[in-house]
Amino acid sequence: MRRLVRRIRERVPDLTFRTSFIAGFPGETEEQFQELCDFVEEMRFEKVGVFQFSREEGTESFQLDGQLPQRVKAQRQKKLLGIQRKISREHQQRLVGRTLDVLIEGVSEETDLLLEGRWMGQAPEIDGKVYVNRGQGRPGEIVPVEIEQAGDYDLVGGIAGAEGPPRPVTAPKAARPRFPILSH
Repeated sequence: MRRLVRRIRERVPDLTFRTSFIAGFPGETEEQFQELCDFVEEMRFEKVGVFQFSREEGTESFQLDGQLPQRVKAQRQKKLLGIQRKISREHQQRLVGRTLDVLIEGVSEETDLLLEGRWMGQAPEIDGKVYVNRGQGRPGEIVPVEIEQAGDYDLVGGIAGAEGPPRPVTAPKAARPRFPILSH
């Protein structure tokens, strides 16, 4: 798998690898958990989710011996997320200075002085955002954004070619779709 991931990264440089792990599965030893930490360090995934194991009635794992204390599961989740945060920060920093195509979603929920959107490496609902501090765009429009700053999960930049300092954006907030099944 390691070799395959390396080959894919060479051929598709902007590909985002995403995966999820369960911390504290019944019987998980400290050695096994350390092996997982080492694997995450080595693979340098762009996005990682870490969930604590939870016993669910009716599942095979509910009956397994070696259930770990909640404290251990929480510590392991925190450690793995800490490792990934550093990796994510490195990936994000590599984007500074690049121009990315960003799908504008609307005016930022943080402030009306910013637009927010996503580039192809960010999934809705679960990933960070690109905050646009210069230029104008409409929801649904894809615009080139020059990335100027990077946080652990979010990016900040201005629309390529836009002049002057940040200014209020007049684009309307993007309407959230209503799903009949979920709105009752």
